Amino acid sequence: MARVIVRLFHELRSAFGQGELELEAETINDLINSLISKDQSVKGLFFDANGKLRSYTMVYINNTAQNPPELARKLNDGDLILLVPTAAGG
Repeated sequence: MARVIVRLFHELRSAFGQGELELEAETINDLINSLISKDQSVKGLFFDANGKLRSYTMVYINNTAQNPPELARKLNDGDLILLVPTAAGG
């Protein structure tokens, strides 16, 4: 398991009440599931009703966009992960 810093934006920041978390995760999928286990309300930000990763959630690892993010990608100690659900509005 890698110890990573996760920066949260938009609805994720609101859901967790903070902009940054330190978590342990082996992959991007583990990281997302860890967040969901802490707050089930964020599941819909990541996955659609069929369990498919939503294409509009942006994932950056060490300031490099993962487009599209590969859920099985291994994380390393000290990685900086940015999770940015697309903001909607008008």
